[in-house]
Amino acid sequence: METAAQTPLLHTRQRQRPNIMSAPAASAVTRSWSRPGQTQGFQFFAGIDYQNLDKLCTICGLQSRENHYTTPEAHRTFMQLYRSIFLQPKHRLPKIPDLTVSRLHQNTETDELVNKDQDYLNKLLDKKNMEDIPKHMQKKIKILIRILKKLPFNRTRAERLNTYKILKIFTAINTQFTDEELKQLSAQILMESYAKGDTVYGNQTFYMIIKGSAKPYTKLNDKLQLVYFDSVYGTTQKMLTCGDTFGELIPVPSQKTKENVLSVVTEDKCEFVKISTGQYEHVKRDLMQRDLLVKEELIQACPFYQQWPKLSLHKLVELIKWKQFPENYVLVKEGEISSFAGFIKSGFCYIFKDIEALVKVPLGNVQSEVKHIIMGKLQEKESFGEISIILNKPFTCTIITATKVELGVISASDLRGLDPVNQILLQQTAAPILGSLTQEEVNNRYIALEKEKEWQQFKQKVIKETIVYKGIRPDTGKWKHDWNKKEYSKGNVSQSV
Repeated sequence: METAAQTPLLHTRQRQRPNIMSAPAASAVTRSWSRPGQTQGFQFFAGIDYQNLDKLCTICGLQSRENHYTTPEAHRTFMQLYRSIFLQPKHRLPKIPDLTVSRLHQNTETDELVNKDQDYLNKLLDKKNMEDIPKHMQKKIKILIRILKKLPFNRTRAERLNTYKILKIFTAINTQFTDEELKQLSAQILMESYAKGDTVYGNQTFYMIIKGSAKPYTKLNDKLQLVYFDSVYGTTQKMLTCGDTFGELIPVPSQKTKENVLSVVTEDKCEFVKISTGQYEHVKRDLMQRDLLVKEELIQACPFYQQWPKLSLHKLVELIKWKQFPENYVLVKEGEISSFAGFIKSGFCYIFKDIEALVKVPLGNVQSEVKHIIMGKLQEKESFGEISIILNKPFTCTIITATKVELGVISASDLRGLDPVNQILLQQTAAPILGSLTQEEVNNRYIALEKEKEWQQFKQKVIKETIVYKGIRPDTGKWKHDWNKKEYSKGNVSQSV
């Protein structure tokens, strides 16, 4: 009954609404047709979904003649559903007209012509950009560009190695990065391409030109202020070409020079090698962590430090620095206080001891000379010099490198600057080299070496006299052969017989 009561009211309101409009407007938005279950001549409005409107009117609990108040549940349901009575217009995209020409034939020929022209133009541009590059470098530059066009994770190990080797040729790269840094960066390095007339800014980014040329745009002066090149040099500006760099990496103090170009304007199509500050800091952090780990493993591998606590090891690790020494280099002399404590990372050293001995001279005379005797070796993962520095005692032997040696070095001032606890720990664990060696043992060692030397000389003399006896020489026979004399083979001899 409630629905029946509401429906006539709704129809009455819908019939009254067109009377407000003018006749042309009403004819534009309304139309008349008959619906099943409704009276003939009933007027409907465009944009209204009457099925949803009927559902909306049949919500139980709405205000009507018999129900003077709308319940909260009915109000909430009505507010959720009332938008569904409005029909939304459908958006249609414009239709793409069909081509009247033969599309297959026309596009194939056009694409081929465009591709040929583009390839020819690219070859001309590449040839023009490579004119200023030496011929022996052109091939390497092309290989580098081909590799850097790939994403870093798509490059093979051989391509990363080639990238490192080619970048190592450029002086600007060698002065900017260490060898280890460049090895890591070569696996992450990127390349950017710019068209003619583009402005490239190098704030917190390092760029190196590998193809094309560019004109400097801005730079840092002595006071680290930004200056435009046009206002300083006018039109007389030096062009940047292959191998030149611009931009800055903030963590590198050496970048802040007078001629530090920050941005450029490209004069041709250019290819740049790009290294960002984030990449550089990440590589430096990784190398630093790896370096600390290697130093800690080296110290802990030495016999005197295997039982040291971690805290004391870390204090030594912070002080250690890497240093390389050539072959036959005197690290410490006998009778002197060592200037550093050394931890052998690679190579080995001889331990020499000085002794006074009598040596025969011509005319049967004898004189005293100082002889250097090899008393032993210092191998990898061994240390020396700590006790000499801490106790301020001279060395009792001389240490000379036998091969190229890389040492982890702690200077005497840094070692004396350790806290008293670690200094006492050093005195308790470390021991001087040849500290318990007596003079008698040194003399016996010298006698044994001299006897071995005399035996070797006597043996060589006897062997030489035996071999050379009656004109015998090594690698030389006694028989002579006349190669001009004609020889007969077995076949020829049988035929002649």
